[in-house]
Amino acid sequence: MNDMLACPSCGSDKTESIVHGGSHILRCAACGEAIVATSFMAMLDSDHRCSAFIDPGPGKRPALDMFIASGPLRLIATAINAAARDGTLIRLIPEAQD
Repeated sequence: MNDMLACPSCGSDKTESIVHGGSHILRCAACGEAIVATSFMAMLDSDHRCSAFIDPGPGKRPALDMFIASGPLRLIATAINAAARDGTLIRLIPEAQD
C-alpha cells in the first residue's frame, strides 16, 4: 500500500480521477473522500490518453451511455470542460499504454 495516497478516512489505496468544475480531484474509490486536488487547467497539455465518462459514483464502473470522449487529454479537454461546466462530475479512466 502506498501510504502517500492512502485515504485519510478509510485507509484504502484505490483511487479514481475526477474532474469537477475546473478542478482535477484524486478521490478514494471506496468511500469517495477527496485525497488531493489541482486545477484541471494544469493538466491540459498532457498527451496521456484517457476516456471520460459521467461519474456514476465512487467504486462504480461507468456505463457506456455515460461516455463523453476518448483520446489524448489535451484533445478531449474541451468536451470534458463542457460536460463538467454545470457541476457534473466527470470520471477520467487512463487508457493502456502501448
